[in-house]
This record gives sequence, C-alpha cells and structure tokens, in this order.
Amino acid sequence: MRVEATNQSLKFLEKIEDKLKERIRLKIRKLALAIDNDGIIPFKELSIKKLDGSWKGYYRMIVGKVRIIFIYDKEQNVLFIYEIDFRGNIY
Repeated sequence: MRVEATNQSLKFLEKIEDKLKERIRLKIRKLALAIDNDGIIPFKELSIKKLDGSWKGYYRMIVGKVRIIFIYDKEQNVLFIYEIDFRGNIY
C-alpha cells in the first residue's frame, strides 16, 4: 500500500515537536498495516470515525489533540492523508 499526503499535512508535521510527530507516524503506519493485513479499517482500535456532510467519504483519526483526515482508495490501494492539524483548526 502507498501512503500519500498533501503538502499542508507534511508542513504541519515539520512544525510540531518530534515526540508528537512520531506518535502520528506510528498511528498512520498501524492504519496502513491493518488495511494491508486484514483489509479493514480498525475503527475502535485507532479512534477512527467516518465523516459526514461536506467531508462524506473521508475518515478522521485522533492522536491526542491532533486530527488526521484521510481517505482510502481500495482500487489503487492508496491511503491519502488529506489534512493533519489540531482539533480546533481542522474542520
């Protein structure tokens, strides 16, 4: 599986402290491995929720005060990280 991210997401990761950055990377890695190995998104285990409204089709994952918005394309086997930011800034 490929994991891709927007420039905004990568810039956010550059700005935050290393400890939080590593927690985010580990959670994304766990998500990618779970999808690869089991073929499913582990909602409860990784605090993931489907989004509604204008975000329909996207998912939200929580890492402390940070939210990660992503979408998974089964056909191309790509996990696309759309946005990463603090809770109050993301929606």
